[in-house]
Amino acid sequence: MGLIKDILYKTSNKQMLGVVKNQSIFPYYHLVNNKDVTHIKHLYQFKNIEKFKQDLDTLLKYYKPLDPSLFTNTRTKIIIPKNHFLLTFDDGLSEIYNIIFPILKQKGINAVFFINPDFIDNNESLYKHDLSIIIESLKTSHYKKNTIDKIVKILGIETNTSLPQLTTTIKQIKQSQNNIIEDIADLLNIDLYQYIETHKPYLSKSQIQEMIHSGFYFGGHTMSHPRLLELSIEKQKKEVIDSIKWLKTNFNIDYSFFAFPFSDKGISKALINEIFKYDESAVIFGNSGIKKDVNNRIIQRFSLENPNKHTEKQIVTENLYKYYNKAIGKYKIKRN
Repeated sequence: MGLIKDILYKTSNKQMLGVVKNQSIFPYYHLVNNKDVTHIKHLYQFKNIEKFKQDLDTLLKYYKPLDPSLFTNTRTKIIIPKNHFLLTFDDGLSEIYNIIFPILKQKGINAVFFINPDFIDNNESLYKHDLSIIIESLKTSHYKKNTIDKIVKILGIETNTSLPQLTTTIKQIKQSQNNIIEDIADLLNIDLYQYIETHKPYLSKSQIQEMIHSGFYFGGHTMSHPRLLELSIEKQKKEVIDSIKWLKTNFNIDYSFFAFPFSDKGISKALINEIFKYDESAVIFGNSGIKKDVNNRIIQRFSLENPNKHTEKQIVTENLYKYYNKAIGKYKIKRN
C-alpha cells in the first residue's frame, strides 16, 4: 500500500463496510496454502486456508456472488448490479485446483481463473518463480565464496555484496535474461526442470477441463507472463490474443476473458483496441483498484491476498481510496 492507502487503512473500521457495500467489488488472489511455497515465497505473501475461508464468509455476509456469465451474454454496455463480488485468480497455480476449487464449490461461489498457457501441464516455468527458487536456495544452503563470486560477476554487481543486496538484484532479472537465470541455477546445482516435475506448480489441461465442466470460467493472462511494456505492440498483441485463443481451441469456450500480468498501469489504448478488434465482446481485467477505465468492458480489481491485513478494513480502504481518487481527478484512468 502507498502512503495515502496506509493512512486510510489505519483510519478505517470494519463497521464502515455496511455503508460502502453498494459498490460491487472484484478481489483477486493467486493462491491459498497452509505451507510455504518455494516458487512463491520470495515474491509475495498469501493467505492460509482458514483466512481464505474467512474472506469468503465476509464477502458472503456483505455481498452477493456475481456470476461471470453476466459478462458473456452481451456485446453492449455491461451493467454491473450493486452489492456484488466476483473473485478472480491469476497465474494458474496448482493450488487453484487442489485447494481453492473444492472450497469455492462448497461455498457455492463461482470465479474466473486467468492462466498462462506456456506453463499448463508443467512443461515450463514462469521466470519469476525460478527466481524465488534460486533465492530460497541462496538463503538456506551454504555455498563456497567462489560460487557466490561467480554469480556476482554474472549479475555485474560489486564483489562482497551482501545477501539481501544479492537477492534484490536477482529479483530484478528480466524475462529476456533467461540465460542468466539458467547460469545461476547451474552454479547453485538447482535443477529447475526437476523442480517442475516434482512439485507440478501449475494446472494441467485435465484439471482445467474439470473446472470448466463444473461451471467455472477461465481467461488468458498472456502466454508467458511477460512485462508487456517491455515488448513491442505487436508482441504484446500476440501474447494477449494467443492466450485467449489457446483457451478457445483447447476447451471450446466461446467467450474472451483476459487479465493483464503484473499490472495494467501504462497499458496503451492501442493494445486495448487490438483486443476488442479481435473480439468486441471481450472482457478485460486490470488491478488498479476501484476505478473507471476507458471502456466499460474493462473491470478493475484489487488484491485481498495480504495475510496481514484485515479483510473488512481492506475493502473499506479501497472504497475510501476511490473517493480520494475522485477528489484529485484520478478516478478515471487515462490511456495514451
